Amino acid sequence: MKYTKHILAAAILSATSAPVYAGSEIETLINMLHENGMVSDEQYSRLQAELKHNQSQANEQQATLDKKIAEATKPSDVEVSVKGGLSLKTRDGKFESKLGGRLQADAASYSGGPEMGDGTEFRRARLSYSGTLYEVWGFKLEYDFASTGANGKGLTDAYMSYSGFEPFDIQIGNMKTPFSLEYLTSANNTLFMERALPNAFSNGRKMGFLASKATTHWSWAAGVFGDSASAKGGKNDEGYGATARATWAPVNDGLHFVHLGLGLDYRDTASAGTAAFDSTAESHISGVDIVFTDDIASVSNYYNAGLELAAGHGPYSVQSEYITTKVNRDAGKDLNFDGWYVQAGYILTGETRQYKNGVMGGVKPSSVVGEGGTGAWEIGIRYSSLDLSDGDIDGGEADSMTLGLNWYPTQFLRFTANYVDVLDIDGGSNNNDEPSIFQLRSQWAF
Repeated sequence: MKYTKHILAAAILSATSAPVYAGSEIETLINMLHENGMVSDEQYSRLQAELKHNQSQANEQQATLDKKIAEATKPSDVEVSVKGGLSLKTRDGKFESKLGGRLQADAASYSGGPEMGDGTEFRRARLSYSGTLYEVWGFKLEYDFASTGANGKGLTDAYMSYSGFEPFDIQIGNMKTPFSLEYLTSANNTLFMERALPNAFSNGRKMGFLASKATTHWSWAAGVFGDSASAKGGKNDEGYGATARATWAPVNDGLHFVHLGLGLDYRDTASAGTAAFDSTAESHISGVDIVFTDDIASVSNYYNAGLELAAGHGPYSVQSEYITTKVNRDAGKDLNFDGWYVQAGYILTGETRQYKNGVMGGVKPSSVVGEGGTGAWEIGIRYSSLDLSDGDIDGGEADSMTLGLNWYPTQFLRFTANYVDVLDIDGGSNNNDEPSIFQLRSQWAF
């Protein structure tokens, strides 16, 4: 019994000094041995003290380990996504940014007159950076590296926005003026490579202030604008204007939509005192206009009014606009020009062309090339007309028919073939030439 007592005591002493132990079991054993007289009071007190000390150390070690595990497995405060483009977003939703861009490579072949040179170009080569701050502040900065834009390469969108007001959102900077459904539809998503002839009346992007609001069934936007960000007025004042647009979609359920829109656009020419309107044959590479007014002198101001109609039913879509322009002159008769187009598209593979916030969207293929799919295939037809002749201005009148085929192998890639036949040109200085064009585009947008 004496030796058994010493052996048990030694075992307990060894256990209490070990860094890893079953504390509650050892404490029970010590109590049992003390009650049976196998451990003296002095040994019992010392063992209890050592046990308490080791338990404290073990708790500290476990707390340190738990902390390290928590830190190692803690999710990042920032969510990173590379789906289509690089985007960063904080988990609280207060900060978000995205890097986007597009690259459109075109080729065109012309026949008939006027003389136009076949060729290739990068129609657009843009990088953009956009985001939100504290959920209500927004920004976008986009630069076009191609030298074929309306104002050559340079800034396109460059603005700040605020969405904290309940009735409307605001934007300040260089942006699209809110006029014309086709113009406001991104060039990534238009049914054809180039917009229709009446796009001659678009004022493009301007520096200004815009207030807007959009919901599922209606939208409105109104703003005041100066000139474009690249304009240099020298000693002359820049032109200025005001633009407003309202849309109503009584049907909009994702598969079907009906769109009605009205736009008004006023432009004062200020010191310049001139205005000009022109259009190519719905093709950009040659840069040759088929109808054009040249600079119209003594213009004090002009305004555009546009009516919009569009509808979609599953894979079918139709779209039409009529735009009229009134040019007011200080000397000579006031002028009236107008234009219109109607187009229809059908997605052979059954997808639906998207529509949101009063603007047409793109096509997202339901099957992806690279994952066993065939992508989405779409055909389209358009008839457009533009009349730039009135009074003493003989800018000409043109009508054209465009046929198109789009292939979307993925959501971010698009390949397009267009055939444009200018059916008739009356007046102007092009000797009634009627060109035809075959053109191709490969597009990557993210």
